[in-house]
Amino acid sequence: MVIKRESVSAVKVYEKNGISFFHIQSEKFKTVRVDIFFIEPLNKDKAVCNAIIPFLLKRGSERYPDQQKLAMRLEELYGAGLGAAVMKKGENQIIHFSADFVSDQYTVGKTKLFDEIGSLVIEIITKPVLEDGLFNNNYFEQEKGNLIQRIKSRVNDKMHYSLQRCMEEMCKGEPFAVYEDGDEEGAKALTREKVMEDYVTLLRESPVYVYISGNVNDNEIKTFVNKFDSLQRSNIRSIVVPQIKKDITEVKRIEEPMDISQGKLCLGFRTQTEANSPDYYPLAIYNGILGGGVQSKLFQNVREKESMAYFAFSRLEKFKGLMVVCSGIDISNREKAENVIMEQLKAIENGDISDFEMDATKKTFETGIKSMQDNQGAMVDFFLSQHISNVNEGIDTFLDRLLEVEKQDIVKISERITPDTVYFLTSLSEENS
Repeated sequence: MVIKRESVSAVKVYEKNGISFFHIQSEKFKTVRVDIFFIEPLNKDKAVCNAIIPFLLKRGSERYPDQQKLAMRLEELYGAGLGAAVMKKGENQIIHFSADFVSDQYTVGKTKLFDEIGSLVIEIITKPVLEDGLFNNNYFEQEKGNLIQRIKSRVNDKMHYSLQRCMEEMCKGEPFAVYEDGDEEGAKALTREKVMEDYVTLLRESPVYVYISGNVNDNEIKTFVNKFDSLQRSNIRSIVVPQIKKDITEVKRIEEPMDISQGKLCLGFRTQTEANSPDYYPLAIYNGILGGGVQSKLFQNVREKESMAYFAFSRLEKFKGLMVVCSGIDISNREKAENVIMEQLKAIENGDISDFEMDATKKTFETGIKSMQDNQGAMVDFFLSQHISNVNEGIDTFLDRLLEVEKQDIVKISERITPDTVYFLTSLSEENS
């Protein structure tokens, strides 16, 4: 039986001054969402500046110079929400602003919320609260402290920290090794002058992707697009294309001691596969079979059969062509766990892939992609990932290509997987023993 799926796509509606505008049309949501992404190359010197900017801007604007006034204005706009964030995809650092609000058709008197909130978002981005031509000092000091605390707190989630540290060690000396929030030393050295200089450059030169998702018409979109004319744009940079393929002559082994009782073992691999390659689809299925869920080889063998791991999974960093296998283990099981993990990769390479593993992995993707279409933010992230990878396929085509993958495609892709780094987060007592 063929299941008919609703087709969802991001249609490019305008492009001007290095700003690309996309409309994700859907009538299933009662809300409209606007997402604005400034794309910056990852750079150790600029990362902390970029990381503080969205949070400074979110503090207010010329007309709404504090959180109380801004919150009251958002309440007037039917409880609209504003968001700000920093993330990285490959070797690009992304500064993100978002707004979500009730669709005009559900407001009293058909209030033009899209127009009102569009103006507010542009004002927040382009007209921040200033003192003597620089960011408000109180806001700056508070957000600087928050940034330092965010950088320090990355260690609190040991699993996520280990995953990040493994990839950073893999890519030492490459832009990807830069943490999305920068480093603590750089954050402590931030000045208002430096951040203002970086902010002006960001608005002027960064490529920008704008997504409008929800039920809005062409005239409303055009009015919104015209609001961006207030940005002074020139010398627009290109989006960074990271180096993916790399010869590995020796596997690095890194140990980091910490006050923990459970070890975190991460094995990093180069997939040698670009995000926009047709080979990405078998790679994604490969990763799902290896460590993408309860049906995966890592879960069934490392965790269930051998009872060596509290958790075991694999994750792709598609933009940089990396794969990391992570497991939480008793420190005494380190060598055995590594051997069993490597046995699972070898099994796939040898074609030891059951029909159940194939079907369950594809079903997991199908369920996940269906669920994604119930979340506007998740759909936006999907299309942003596609566009910065220079892939124009929609959701349906993406899923179809995953479902078309066959066992021989997975075996073929497995031959490229190259061990790069073994990272082990161990206890302080282990170091001293």
